[in-house]
Amino acid sequence: MLRIIFLSVVVSVGVSAATAEPLSPVSKKSPGEIAAASRLLAEKQESCRLEAKRQKLTLFKRRSFVRKCMKE
Repeated sequence: MLRIIFLSVVVSVGVSAATAEPLSPVSKKSPGEIAAASRLLAEKQESCRLEAKRQKLTLFKRRSFVRKCMKE
């Protein structure tokens, strides 16, 4: 009986959390702004990937390098 009550509470909390509005308001962007931001990210990732390739890093080191490079 307690399991059923506990599970129903957990499910109801999970559903309410999933349907709640985000805490910080998300700024709405135009499709052009989104495309420009996406293009910039793709270009940065490509340059980081090429730099890792120039350094002849192995797969795992290259992936780590690209992730760190993208955060900068």
